[in-house]
Amino acid sequence: MAPPKIRKYGKTPKVRRAPRAAAKITPEQLEEIRKELELLPGLIRTHYTKWTNGAKDFQLECMGAQKLGKDVLLHASTGAGKTGIAAGPHLLPSSKGKVTLMVSPLLSLHDEQVSTFQTEFGLKATAINSANGGCTKEIMEKVVTGEWQIVMLSPEMLLSRRFIDGVLRKPAFGSRCLSVFIDEAHCISHWGASFRKKYASIGIIRAFLPRTTPIIAVTATLTPRVHQDLIVKLQFDPKNYMFCNIGNDRPNVSQIIRSMEHPANSYRDVDFMVDPEAEPKDIKLSFLYSDDIADGGKLVDHLNGRVNSAYRSRGLVRPYNAGMSREYRVHVMALFKAGIIRILVCTDAAGMGCDIPNVELVVQWKLPKNLSSWIQRAGRAARGPVMQGMAVMLVEKSAFEASTAADNPDNPVPSSTPPIRGRGRGRGRGTGGRGGSGRRGGKNQGKEYAEIHGQKRGWYRGVNDSIKALEDSDAEIPVDAPAEGLYAVVQATICRRIILSRVFKNAMPAVPKEACCDICNPTLFDHVRPSKPVRAVRQKGIRKGPPVDSVRQSLFKWRREVKKMDYPNSIFAAHAILDDATCELLSSIGPVDDIVTLEQLLKSSWSRWAELGNRLYVYMRGLKIPPLPPPPTRKKKPSAAPQPSTSSIPRSAPAAPRIGQPSHNTAATAKRKHAEHSTRFDDSAPPTQRSRTEQTPQTPQMPRPTPRPAYRGFCIAAAAATASIHLFVIFLSPRIHPHPHSPHRRA
Repeated sequence: MAPPKIRKYGKTPKVRRAPRAAAKITPEQLEEIRKELELLPGLIRTHYTKWTNGAKDFQLECMGAQKLGKDVLLHASTGAGKTGIAAGPHLLPSSKGKVTLMVSPLLSLHDEQVSTFQTEFGLKATAINSANGGCTKEIMEKVVTGEWQIVMLSPEMLLSRRFIDGVLRKPAFGSRCLSVFIDEAHCISHWGASFRKKYASIGIIRAFLPRTTPIIAVTATLTPRVHQDLIVKLQFDPKNYMFCNIGNDRPNVSQIIRSMEHPANSYRDVDFMVDPEAEPKDIKLSFLYSDDIADGGKLVDHLNGRVNSAYRSRGLVRPYNAGMSREYRVHVMALFKAGIIRILVCTDAAGMGCDIPNVELVVQWKLPKNLSSWIQRAGRAARGPVMQGMAVMLVEKSAFEASTAADNPDNPVPSSTPPIRGRGRGRGRGTGGRGGSGRRGGKNQGKEYAEIHGQKRGWYRGVNDSIKALEDSDAEIPVDAPAEGLYAVVQATICRRIILSRVFKNAMPAVPKEACCDICNPTLFDHVRPSKPVRAVRQKGIRKGPPVDSVRQSLFKWRREVKKMDYPNSIFAAHAILDDATCELLSSIGPVDDIVTLEQLLKSSWSRWAELGNRLYVYMRGLKIPPLPPPPTRKKKPSAAPQPSTSSIPRSAPAAPRIGQPSHNTAATAKRKHAEHSTRFDDSAPPTQRSRTEQTPQTPQMPRPTPRPAYRGFCIAAAAATASIHLFVIFLSPRIHPHPHSPHRRA
């Protein structure tokens, strides 16, 4: 008897052939569907009260394609109404009991989108993820029986063995599945090759569903390269799918790009976001995107330090990223929507898929990974119908020096954008894969190139805001341009929207010049200028030693007590008051004798110095801090001997006597000639003293100094070599030129 086969879990099953049942829609069914679709505009006006103008043409076309079983690829801007395309078909009578599987990239967005379907569209919706109990047997049975009309899940959950066996393989579910809706479809191309590999395999679900089940892929950033990639990975029939491109331009969002005038670690280029004298309601509701979570924490501290001290304890500036607890993220997002939190320093965990209509300002800190990331984030501003917003990108100066040429693997484009740890990016400066950004381009162009392409535009003094157009408005952006053409947009000298229209194949923009971009209207810089430059003052360094663990633990205890006393109802942790790095620094400086030392150390980097600096000083004065160990004594180097002269080495060997002339060389003659050919290695006297000595031989000679060890061996070897040459000449001279009376002379 053969041993039983062991079933392996956790791997994607092999693709099998799609079922042939209902492979085509009959003409009778097609006619019925078209008649039913005529009812859709009226049903939308009746049920979707927020859609005051009804459904848009592209929405109706995409809804109809779902009912007709046709695949759809939609390119539309953020806030255009892409989510409604998944909800609309469920209003039709024939869709009763049908289920739409909706693939969403981030777990943090699932609950948000479920709430949108329930409240705005009146549909039954759920999210299958670890936060909601996972993919249990009971949940899968409810999905198969049509308990929910919208089922949210991640690509990893969709392609899990458990979900495939428990849902997709069931014939009952195949007949209920209305469509597979893929939100943020560009992630298939951007993430599928690196840290979300399941995204690249979504197309295999066709093997488990009827052939008439369409896939609807929607995105706000569809470059030609991503377009072709989606057709392949989602297994679209190139001759039988609907491509709808209404463009991703946001006319009500002004785009501003400038370089950082101040050092990046000072964070003073974002000072325009918070006026120290402003009331909370006067601070614009803003997203501040930072791809580095550590940088994000420092941005929070910096901006909180600029908030009026009367309102600083309210937490008007908060961090938000996927590494935080679900409870925290839900609570903070609710406060942000209510306008209590004014600035959210975040990653893509905030904003992607969220519908927050009243965001006035979006700021990107440092260069993003690619152009799609910038367009996605910029599009989260002013999603309300009558709002006007701004999207600001603050980039490193090196971004204006990078080449915009096509990819060249031998010439990486420099970037100081730090990676996000633990989310797929590795280390490296400008290297990708979230093991590095993968941005590559040609050779750096230099300072002059950077300045004429706008490196100093938008700075505090505003003297370089104007710019001369250098590009041809009809030139195309290469498909393989670095970072999808991001550097071409940053270095643009013509309207930035024209560059974007080339990359994303949008219609030419028709936006008023005053609200378009900083190229068309440089006065937009007045809203986002950095703070005034300050002349750096060199401060006396503070000596540090090894950290003292007892002092560090005492500082941890102090910040917990301050949190409990001063901020009992705040949701941030104690390390937000005094972070671990600062505690370690303070534990390594020894006893604190005066507050000036502490102020010099912390005032510029600790946002809570004004309110807690004195209390921290008093607390540290009461600690028993051991003194720093004495600095190590440096070994004194041996005093250098006087520089030896170079007179002991002959500049050239003595000339041999001519043939036929007698030679009278003796040892004394050799010694005298050696003196005649002396060089600067013979003594250390300067040339003037040597010449004077030669003129007055009665003057006693100075004793010869002992050469330095570095030259001693050299001098000895040189003298020996010279003596050997002279002896050799003396020995050979009689043989070469025999004496007239020598017996060796021939008669």
